[in-house]
Amino acid sequence: MLIGILNRKGGCGKSTTAVHLAYWLSTQNQRVIVIDSDGQMSSSQWLKKLNMPSVIIADPDELFDQIGELSEKYDSVVVDSPSVLGEPAKSVLLNVDLAIVPVQPSNLDLLSAKDIVRLVHQAQKIRKGPPKAAMFLSRASRGTVLMREAREALKETKGFTLLDSVIYQRQVIADAPGQDATVFSMPGDAASSAAKGYSSLFEEALNYAKT
Repeated sequence: MLIGILNRKGGCGKSTTAVHLAYWLSTQNQRVIVIDSDGQMSSSQWLKKLNMPSVIIADPDELFDQIGELSEKYDSVVVDSPSVLGEPAKSVLLNVDLAIVPVQPSNLDLLSAKDIVRLVHQAQKIRKGPPKAAMFLSRASRGTVLMREAREALKETKGFTLLDSVIYQRQVIADAPGQDATVFSMPGDAASSAAKGYSSLFEEALNYAKT
């Protein structure tokens, strides 16, 4: 499966989601590679410490070609898409089976999400259907009015599904890159709880993609 993680808003957990998804897929006996097309190269540096395969591709034409070629060698290709929603992001959306958009429950993030929604709609129109598109709330705080309002707003997004799974703000997730780990491999109850959250998210997203 070809999966793109997209959002133009920094700090939404895009690269963190890409790395954890790749690691989770590898635990499901999948051969997986991550394409890092984000200029900060956060995911590729992190994956190197995890001894997991990744490749850095920023050029939109090369990105368009390589997504398909790598899909012939790997069971899953995860693309950490650029924050700038230009030609590279379009190359991703014209190839992937599933686009996943992490959104923080804040007014600025909800406004920013409209840009990626527009780009996804364009790709769906060109491809006459694909990619499947899913949003989820990222770095959320439990029980807040803002989270509840964000869920209501995102539910109305045409062409997307809002996943029930939520990734909550946790220090253990923020600490993972510095420990050259993911929450799946870190000790302690906090890491275990975060790992369950990611597993639930990824299972839900992939099940949706297969419908």
